[in-house]
Amino acid sequence: MTEPLAVLSSLRFDPETGTGLFENADIVTALMLARRANCTDETVLLALALAVWAHRNGHACLNLDTLTDDLDRAIARSGQDWELPALPTAKEFDNALRASPLVRVLDAPGTSAEALADTRPLVLLENRFSSQRQFADEVLVAESVRELIAHADDMASPAALALIDRELEVSDDDARQNELAKSVLARSFNVLTGGPGTGKTYTLTRCLLSFLVAAEELGREVSVAVAAPTAKAATRAKELLDEFANTLEKGQNRPSDSVLAQLRAIKPTTIHGLLGSSRGRSTRFAHDSERPLNHDLVIIDETSMVPLNLMARLFEALGSRSRLLLVGDDAQLESVESGSVLRDLVSSASSLEGSVFELQKVRRITGDNPIATVAPMIRKGEADEALAAIRNSAPQLTFVETAAGAKPSSSVIDALITTYREVRNLARSTKPADHEKALEKMAGSRLLCGMRRGPLGIDQWNDIIDRRLQLRSGDLLVPGRALLVTVNSPRVGLVNGAIGVVVETEDGPKVYFRVDDEPRYISTVDLPPVERAFAMTVHKSQGSEYKEVVVLMLPNEGSRLLTRELLYTGLTRAGGSAVVVGSAEAFTSAVKNPSVRVSGLGALLQAPPA
Repeated sequence: MTEPLAVLSSLRFDPETGTGLFENADIVTALMLARRANCTDETVLLALALAVWAHRNGHACLNLDTLTDDLDRAIARSGQDWELPALPTAKEFDNALRASPLVRVLDAPGTSAEALADTRPLVLLENRFSSQRQFADEVLVAESVRELIAHADDMASPAALALIDRELEVSDDDARQNELAKSVLARSFNVLTGGPGTGKTYTLTRCLLSFLVAAEELGREVSVAVAAPTAKAATRAKELLDEFANTLEKGQNRPSDSVLAQLRAIKPTTIHGLLGSSRGRSTRFAHDSERPLNHDLVIIDETSMVPLNLMARLFEALGSRSRLLLVGDDAQLESVESGSVLRDLVSSASSLEGSVFELQKVRRITGDNPIATVAPMIRKGEADEALAAIRNSAPQLTFVETAAGAKPSSSVIDALITTYREVRNLARSTKPADHEKALEKMAGSRLLCGMRRGPLGIDQWNDIIDRRLQLRSGDLLVPGRALLVTVNSPRVGLVNGAIGVVVETEDGPKVYFRVDDEPRYISTVDLPPVERAFAMTVHKSQGSEYKEVVVLMLPNEGSRLLTRELLYTGLTRAGGSAVVVGSAEAFTSAVKNPSVRVSGLGALLQAPPA
């Protein structure tokens, strides 16, 4: 194995120089798979390592025709200063893979059952190669989408249609909300996407209400499940549903007590919670094809964050009568795991027979808020226009320009420090009313960074904020500090992503949260793992909205984290005002550089069914 090791070693990441492609785990996995088949072909060995690297970097597969360009882009975005050595050509890769016993070579995708049954570690389909697991998941998702689209069960009823036409009026320039709600009644698969303020939540709740009203009028007992990829997003969905139910109960067009009861009975959960745990099995769940979910309508919120493998398990577990509604903004950051399912579905809309509904008219954000102008420009990749607009949008949207590569002055967070000082002062009181005010103020503002470490990362900026607030950096439990829960803790009722504030009480410092809209004091003994939360990563903020002020710290130009999705996601967390900090070069680079995830799902959706 000397020669194959040489080619892999030349691409191994070197921590001293900061250059290289493969981590040790990529190489070890490739060698282990190769030894099973006594494979010494260095091109196949390289393909095995690349398949592992691809999964680790978010790709569902790799394309032989664009492989060198994709790897060069990954190297450039990592900030590494080295050139990729010459690799085998696409034809050389193709010939080696076709001749290898480790590779399943296909002319057509076949079925998901066939993909699962053949356990050869690599799959080559046309010009794409991937791991067997990734390929099987993509085939399963594509196959399931086609099956759902083909399944019709029209539940339209006079009362439901009247409700839709009343709540989702058709205008000359926009009928998509109305069309989606009617499609949810008629069809088993629908996708709702759109930017901030376009009415996704409003539309989702009316779709849900019309479905329950139709079921009542038709005399059908139905079960509805709402889920999200994270516990924080599920909690937010629960708050929105409760708010919607309260509004309905007091409104002029109050539905029946039965419909209201069904609406209030919906308890949003994580997708993992929906699928259920299965002891001793890390990648499978209690619900699967043999033990399907017993729901008539399944709604998934924040779908952009759902990775390929979890989406496959969800489709696998859907019951024969289930309808699926996927909701999210396809321009936001994807999951940290592999896949870009929502984006693939939206880009394949022409192949999905009218199942994808994109909302484009901004409704929630007023026309006076420049975020409503700049965000769509970023979404479309209009860098020059977005830069010109953000430079002329103060005071609601301010661009603090820094020299390229320079560390910003701490004065850029002065507005946040004013709020955080108020939080600290309220938290030092022992009055519960002051604790509630502290948490409310903390919930309205945030510093968001693209990275965790370095001069533009959350670790250093949390240190800066500690110093300006005169808080001891080494003491997490000092009154006035904001804390972020980093794991789900059912024992104390806290979810990953929950934000609390350390407050003073008669019994010493405790952390104050709101759980199910009730105040909760958590003692230091019961507190699950937490981290400082004055500054957070954009990824951690996804699914949140800050109604007062957001300060977004852009990574330097050349950072692999500086993407259109990071800028767009961070900026659209702001429900009030926003400050974007960075160089003009970093801003335009972000807008011009969308995240690239290589996927075969779009091609599979367009392929004829097996």
